[in-house]
Amino acid sequence: MEAFLTQRRIDRERIERADREAKLAIEDERAARIAKTERLRAQRLLAEPPVANPAPAKCRRAAWKKPARKIIEVE
Repeated sequence: MEAFLTQRRIDRERIERADREAKLAIEDERAARIAKTERLRAQRLLAEPPVANPAPAKCRRAAWKKPARKIIEVE
């Protein structure tokens, strides 16, 4: 028995069409997301009164350091 390896038939047009449709769907989702972000940003800016002098940023506390180990000398 001889094994004939045939190449799988690939429908390139179908794959390309699916790629185009997927890219269009992704682009539509991106545009919708950007529009929603802009809408929410505009709402937030309208809800917040503009602050003439914004409060200064709080200073961060210094990092906590471990206390030094005590050295006990034994005679």
